[in-house]
This record gives sequence, C-alpha cells and structure tokens, in this order.
Amino acid sequence: MALALFPIVFLVFGPVVVVVAFARIPVERLMAGLPVLVYVVGGAVLLYVFVDFFLMMRVLPGQPEQDGSNFYFNDHGSLIPIGLDAYRMAMMHAARLFSGHELIFFGFGTLIGYQVDGIRSGRVNLDIAPRDEVMERSPLPYPLSRVVGLQTALSPEACVARLLTPPPRSAWSLFATSQGLRGQVSTTEFRVEMSGPQSQMVYAVGRFGRVGGTTGIRLLMTFKRWPLMTLGASIVLAPLVWAFMVAAGFPLPWFLLAFVVVFGAGGNFLFGLNQRRRLLAQIKRATEAREIPPSDPEFALLT
Repeated sequence: MALALFPIVFLVFGPVVVVVAFARIPVERLMAGLPVLVYVVGGAVLLYVFVDFFLMMRVLPGQPEQDGSNFYFNDHGSLIPIGLDAYRMAMMHAARLFSGHELIFFGFGTLIGYQVDGIRSGRVNLDIAPRDEVMERSPLPYPLSRVVGLQTALSPEACVARLLTPPPRSAWSLFATSQGLRGQVSTTEFRVEMSGPQSQMVYAVGRFGRVGGTTGIRLLMTFKRWPLMTLGASIVLAPLVWAFMVAAGFPLPWFLLAFVVVFGAGGNFLFGLNQRRRLLAQIKRATEAREIPPSDPEFALLT
C-alpha cells in the first residue's frame, strides 16, 4: 500500500506548492499560529521518520528483488540470495521507508491546504507584517543587523503609496526572485520584507524623519529570530547527531558533518545577507532614495 501511494504524494503536494507560490503566501507565516499539539505531533513524526530511516537502512543490505521463485538482496549489483520470508520482511522494511516520506509530505500538504482554506473563509487572519519588538529595541551587532540612513525627495505619503505597490507581473513571475514588498506601512513608520514564496530571513523597520528639508528614513535591517535560532541549533546539534550515529553503529563520513555546518548553516547565513542586500535595493528603488554615508553629519540626525 505504501509503495502504491507514493506517486500520489506528487499529486497532493505539488498543487499545494503551486498555490502557495502564486498566492505569494509566506510559508513560515502560514504555519504560525497552529495549536501546540500540531507542533508536538509534527516533531514526533519527524523524529520517527529520521530514526526509522537509519534503522531500515541498517536491516536492508540491499534492494529486495524477485526473479521467479528466487529472491535476492541487490547490493549495488551484488546479489545476496534470501528466502521467501526474508523477502517479505524486506519488502515491509522498504515500505516503511516510503511511508515515512509519505507521512511528511501528506501531513505538510494537508496543513498548508487547511490553512489556505482558513484564509479564504476568514477563519485564519494572516498577519503579513514582520515584527520583533525585542530585536528592534536592542538590535543585534553587525552583520546580524544593520542601520541605514536614506534620503529622498518624496514625501512620506508618496513613499507609503509606492512601498507596497507590486511590480508588473509577467508570465514567468512564478520563478521570479523579486516580487515586490509586503508588510505594513504608515506615514510615520513601516515594516516590510520581500514578497515571494521563499522564506524570508530578514526584514526592515523604517521610520520617517526630516533631513535638510527633505524626507529622511532611519532603516533598521535585521535577521529574524527564528532563522537565527535554527542556524545556531543546526551548528550545535549537527556534531551531536553525528557522534550519536557513530556511537549507534551508523558511521557517517566526516565530510557530511562539514557539509551540514559549512554549506547548510553558512550557506543559509550568506543567503540571508543577500536577501538583506536585495531588500535594501528594493526599498531604495520604491522610495527613490539615496543612502546617507555613516560619516555624513545628516546620518546622526536620523540615528
């Protein structure tokens, strides 16, 4: 049954991804606000799939295959003869590998579909404005946060009207890296992040002021709390998981640990810095603003 259901995963999960992409719904915001029990069950399922994967890989020396009345484990071309009972047990183990992936994709697709339906019916209120009062009140040190001064000839009212105006949408906008800004704006301040299906690791808080007879903007660009906590946890937990797997009899190559830490955590951090760069460029483009150098006395008037 698990093997037969596996192709249906793509029929369920695929349309969900397309709907979220076209609707420009941030997935992290979509999954927020669920009951605590959902997060607990989801974490337990992920843990089960992780442990089950390594257990099944250990008891399966190869892919179970049948050739008439003969049964084998196919270990990269090396055929290991087995009996009928061993073949049936191996097929059960292989089905558990597939069922674990099905639990993740079916469950994730169901939750997203449930939340999207809640938005359409008004049951779920999607707050699209990023906000973290602690991070804004006590900014993180550079490069985790950055304060930028901007100056524009536009009035705050004109900036507000332009900030959330989406750019023209082409036929290939599903694959576009930039789809405008989303958030909340007013004539005193705004909180925005880039719009799109990608998870956003940074957001910007801007406050309007006056600089030399023109409009000034004090812009705080900061990483969000949960992405930073996830990156930090991955750096700490990756060596512990690697040591646990080695002690449990599942030796993992050291380069796998290096890949997770360097390319997983480090790569995502660089990705966040690139998001911040593109976010600043979009804000400057929308407000027709120029950046005030930190050495300029007008910069101190804003900060």
